[in-house]
Amino acid sequence: MASPRDQLLITLSEAASQQPEQIKVAEERLKQWEIAPEFYSTLLDIIFDRSIDVNIRFLGAIFFKNGVDRYWRKTSKNAVNPDEKAKIRDRLLSFMDEAHNQLATQCAVIVSKIARLDYPNEWPELLQNLLSIIHSTIITISDSRTILIQKRALVTLHLVVKALCSKTMGPDRKMLQEIAPELLRNVAGIYVEHTNRFFTLASSNDISVTTDLETSLSALKCIRRLTVYGFKDISKVDETKTFFILALEHLQKFHALRNAFQDSASPSLELIDAHITLIGKFYIELLKTHPISFIMTPGSVDVIQYYWKLLVTYGKSNEDLSYKSPVIEKYLIQALLLLKSIIRKSSYNHGLRESKDLQISEAMRIVDEQILTPNFVESCAELLISNLIILRKDDLIMWEEDPEGWINYDESDHWEHQLRPCAEKAFMDLLSQYRDLLSPKIVKLIENVATQSQTCNLILKDAVYCAVGLGAHELYDELDFDSWLVNNLLVEAANNDPNFKIIRRRIAWVIGRWVCVKLSKENRPKVYDAMTYLINPEENLIVRMTAAINLGNCVDEWDFDSEGFLPYLDRAITLLTRLIGEVEQFESRMRILNCLSLIVERMEELIAPFAEKITNLLPPLWQAAHDEHLFKPAILSILTKLVQALGGESINLHEFIIPIIQYSVDPNGDEYVYLLEEALDLWLAILENSVECTPLMFSLVPAVIGLMEYGTENFKKILRILESYIVLVPEMITQSYCHPIMDIFSRLLGDLNSEACRAIIQVIDIILQTCPFQALSETMINTGLLWKLLNSILSGSEEYPYVIVSYISILARIVIIDPQFFIQFVTVANQQYNLPQINLIDKILEMWLDKFDNIGHPKQRKLNAMAFATIITTTNPTILGRLQQFIGVWCDVLSEIRESGGGDTLVYWQEEYSIESGVGGEHDDTPETKRKRALLQRDPIHTTNLIQYIRTKIAECEAINGGSQLFNQNYIRTVDSTLLDQLSQLMNSN
Repeated sequence: MASPRDQLLITLSEAASQQPEQIKVAEERLKQWEIAPEFYSTLLDIIFDRSIDVNIRFLGAIFFKNGVDRYWRKTSKNAVNPDEKAKIRDRLLSFMDEAHNQLATQCAVIVSKIARLDYPNEWPELLQNLLSIIHSTIITISDSRTILIQKRALVTLHLVVKALCSKTMGPDRKMLQEIAPELLRNVAGIYVEHTNRFFTLASSNDISVTTDLETSLSALKCIRRLTVYGFKDISKVDETKTFFILALEHLQKFHALRNAFQDSASPSLELIDAHITLIGKFYIELLKTHPISFIMTPGSVDVIQYYWKLLVTYGKSNEDLSYKSPVIEKYLIQALLLLKSIIRKSSYNHGLRESKDLQISEAMRIVDEQILTPNFVESCAELLISNLIILRKDDLIMWEEDPEGWINYDESDHWEHQLRPCAEKAFMDLLSQYRDLLSPKIVKLIENVATQSQTCNLILKDAVYCAVGLGAHELYDELDFDSWLVNNLLVEAANNDPNFKIIRRRIAWVIGRWVCVKLSKENRPKVYDAMTYLINPEENLIVRMTAAINLGNCVDEWDFDSEGFLPYLDRAITLLTRLIGEVEQFESRMRILNCLSLIVERMEELIAPFAEKITNLLPPLWQAAHDEHLFKPAILSILTKLVQALGGESINLHEFIIPIIQYSVDPNGDEYVYLLEEALDLWLAILENSVECTPLMFSLVPAVIGLMEYGTENFKKILRILESYIVLVPEMITQSYCHPIMDIFSRLLGDLNSEACRAIIQVIDIILQTCPFQALSETMINTGLLWKLLNSILSGSEEYPYVIVSYISILARIVIIDPQFFIQFVTVANQQYNLPQINLIDKILEMWLDKFDNIGHPKQRKLNAMAFATIITTTNPTILGRLQQFIGVWCDVLSEIRESGGGDTLVYWQEEYSIESGVGGEHDDTPETKRKRALLQRDPIHTTNLIQYIRTKIAECEAINGGSQLFNQNYIRTVDSTLLDQLSQLMNSN
């Protein structure tokens, strides 16, 4: 028989084959073996055996890496044996001369993953071993093998440091701070040696050799993480202060080399760019993580000023330079990110945890006096508006060639990776911090560009208007927006000059920014007209799209009472539905659909006359969506809002909606994971707003029962849907689906978290209130549900008392409905579950009474008091032996309440109902809300006078136990006379 190693090698070979069936069988076999002893040590032996095909070894490394995630922790089920782990760790670093890059990288990742779990306790020598390997390559002859070992060791060290930096607990941070200084000294020495060697070669115009740059780049990656995460205050450590200044020197040299050799085809250029970018990340992360210590570090002002010079140089030299060179664009983005962090002074509060107040004050002084001076702030604002926020030729070309692509790119929220959006964010922070200085200048700029109409001037005007839109909240008191709107914006919006499309588009955007900030009521109709005018089919597509997107921002300011509003709304919906049919990209359709969704949500029932236009739009969009997993949920969302707005009239949408719900909630469907949440919201909205249950709607019930089996994060929402069906058609649910529902509840109770179990109990409570008990009782026994509840109460298996209290409330309901059934069940259960040594009814009552003080709400306390009054209508001596405790409960409850004649009292209505419970909340007047409120009003808690109820039940008890005299002799005389007097007083005074 083949050895385990040979079997594993054969299986890996099959898994690496191109035969699907063979791969499937091999993967299943590997999954079975992965928990076997010595599996990972054998797998490592195959990975390091260079006589084996590299593809098989690489697959083995992938499998090993995934196994570390699953089985390396001590607490993992089927965790790797400690002895096997030790044997693996002893061999892990022997891959350093591996020639295959991808395999070596996977091995380095494996080392880092294990280091994150085992360093320093189980693998204390790891870092020293890595440093020893690196140092051994420095003092030996630099042949190709030595260079390779050094490269692999540095990459591994970087990944290990990265893994250790990702640990955020206090002891882990402290450990990293202890090892960081020594690591930094070692790695910085390697970085300096190789970088200086490269600069020496470059001085003789030789930048063709990349080895030194590759080594220094790996070292620089380590240095960046160690400096950012390994030190509390970089301004107080010699090593970090030295490297902080050295990085700027090298940054300047790399920039100079790049400029000198930018037209060459040297492979070193890419590595030079990587160094420049990485040094930028180094400074950005330092400033973000340690703002105060960054500013206090010598050379910080020089760093900011150098990046400012980059912005000035590249920003003003050529308006298209950043677009011609993505690398230079990246430099400028980094410069803006640094500038933005310095400007945003509120972020300095992060430094409070690592600095004293005096340091903060000193850092603020440095910023104010040496960086953000008034002249600098004005120059910065001017540069941002005139050179970095402006549209460029590439924008205008893309505008014509791919308008949808341009608008979707412009509206995307990836500002940290795009030059113009990043400049806009920096400008917003600048204006926010220096509002008093800059606001008058921005308003002056508006006056300066007011009459400009040539294309080059329109681009500047667009940038100024952009600044005004970005600063809406800051310019509120400085700019008379209504005057500017009427005298300038609306006039320019009507200018049909093709070149003026840039400004028309910006006007729609500016209105969207200002409409919620400052707009008089009398000017709102003018804005409505302007926005719909800009969506008309004759307008440029980007202008139409921008107006449509920003129309959504106007929704909250709509004045329903204004004259001509409804025709405007009709026109807006008509134009939007037409536009969504004309655009081709689903991202464009999504933006327009979101605008329509906002309109529906804002209009509520007023949307009814326009609902058909919107609903006619949706079926073809759904059919065309195919695999657009973000678009279909948007359709489900607008359908939900339409249903909520239309209320009972939404029944007309069922024929279209219900098949969509059926498709979306099918666990076997391809799009189930993308559509489930929104589909459940739509399903719930349909139920909440239905006055009857159509056959089509009832056909979905098996789907909700099936979904309960999955126990997903949407479980409570699924239960709400089931509850809605029960409240709507209780008899139909009981007749058709009582058994599967109770069976699932029985299996799930106790296996889910406490909140989910409590949610199940709420549904059971609704079932008991709405459905005939005769149809439920046998099913509750046969499915084991009732015994599950009793056993949970008796065993105290639930961690939280409020869950046990909710279980007890179900017993109370059953006792009130049919006390004889309950007593008979307990008697049978005593025999069926082989508990002859236990008086089960006594044990239940003991636990029940013991938990009564955990019941907080008066409503539930009354329910249990009624149950105790009901259960005494028996001749069972065990039950009657608890009479004194029952009377104690009655006295407590009667002392708390003052009921009306019918039994109701305001205290029962003080429970807060969230939208989750379906009573109250956002959609308070839905048909379901009325059904649930009516159900609450029919609840015996509200309809029964407790005093009269107790009197009646005591009388019944006396009658079946020999009459008043015999009952008093056998049971009442055993009750404390003080307690009897208290009960008598309460029952006569209430």
